[in-house]
Amino acid sequence: MKTIFRLLLLFFLPLMLASCGDKKESAQSCSIQLDEQKYSKVSENENCTNYERASAYLGRAGMSFANFLKTGATDNLTKTLGISKLSSPTDYTTGNRGFVTDALCLVGANAFVTSSRCNGSSRTRSTDELEISMFANIADFIYLNYGVLDNDSNGTLSDTEVEGFTKLQTGGISVDGLGTGLAAYNDNYEVVIGDNHFIANSDLSKCSPYTGESNGRYTDNASHNTTCAAKAIEIGISITDLRPIFKLDNMTDITAGGTLNTLVSMVSELSMISTALSSDFDSVGISSENSVRKQLTLGLGKLDNGAKDNNPTANAACSAVILFDVMFLLVKNAADNSTTVSELKSGNLINTADLINAVDKSLVDKLLPVDASDAMKALPMKSARIVYAKDSPATTYTDSYEEAWSGENSLYEAMNNTRRLGTDDSVKGDGKVTFRELICVAEN
Repeated sequence: MKTIFRLLLLFFLPLMLASCGDKKESAQSCSIQLDEQKYSKVSENENCTNYERASAYLGRAGMSFANFLKTGATDNLTKTLGISKLSSPTDYTTGNRGFVTDALCLVGANAFVTSSRCNGSSRTRSTDELEISMFANIADFIYLNYGVLDNDSNGTLSDTEVEGFTKLQTGGISVDGLGTGLAAYNDNYEVVIGDNHFIANSDLSKCSPYTGESNGRYTDNASHNTTCAAKAIEIGISITDLRPIFKLDNMTDITAGGTLNTLVSMVSELSMISTALSSDFDSVGISSENSVRKQLTLGLGKLDNGAKDNNPTANAACSAVILFDVMFLLVKNAADNSTTVSELKSGNLINTADLINAVDKSLVDKLLPVDASDAMKALPMKSARIVYAKDSPATTYTDSYEEAWSGENSLYEAMNNTRRLGTDDSVKGDGKVTFRELICVAEN
């Protein structure tokens, strides 16, 4: 909380200095009125600059220096800032968040200005406006999280409140293979030799080129009688990756335990705000390593946690994300109908270590056939490939998750719902907040 106080001090000191310098001018100048905390007058005065009006709107939202000088102000942000319970993450007008919205519509990133939140037009911002925008973004972060999650308005985000909001259907899901229908696909492999990709049988005695066309797709069986070893000699490069191909017939919809639209909109809002904040920092030349930037974003550390438990030990495993990752890692890199033949070479892959450690430990004995040769055992195996059932019971398979069997409680529905929660990597302190980080808030 003290970080927020220091943040506000850094914010309003330039305003105070600027307004004092203007006192020799008209007593009615916008900057003088700001200094006198006449926020309503300045915010509604179209003759004032966007910088001044946005500053005034933030003042009306409670983000004022005087407000934070009050006794106990930093003990309960919900009370100090007048944060009202929001009906949803996209409730932009309830309580003082409406004033934050007004500020963002004046000086915010074009992503805000041109959205339905503002219905404005793209514009170029001055450095002053970018600086105010940074603090408007931080204010929006605070209002969004406390307005949505702080059910009892006591200024504290409890484990119960966060876990209740991010509730997922984790029953019947485990890293031992429960919740997924993964199995070896005809004991087939993808063999990578430099930039060349092949489909191979279980002992690599047949090696057909991947073409993306009939008989050359990852869902096809190898038909050429040339061995993969012979292909490597012909190309003049050793085999660089041996990728077992697994079929996914079904998976549990992990989002079934919560209100999907609310979760998705929360992630969308967090992503939009954090992206805008990061962009504003970059635009004014404040790098990610800058001490001022780190100081300003320190208060967001509970959210921007890298999907790790950082309390009391940094980068410890976050228990909330372990079960989510069973499903998340399966869909994170899924190819869709727009994926090209070339792009598919890197699509539908999952890191082998993630597969056997975070998704399904039982697959450790199925990466290679029981009678695999020593030469095959010695080949590098960095990742595995996944294909998806097109029908149920499964008889045919596809490389596009959008063509997976659909309908109620279907493979497509489970994959699509999980992907809607976001597929970006979670990086601690990068200024962006993912769903995986959100469900770890209670452990930070």
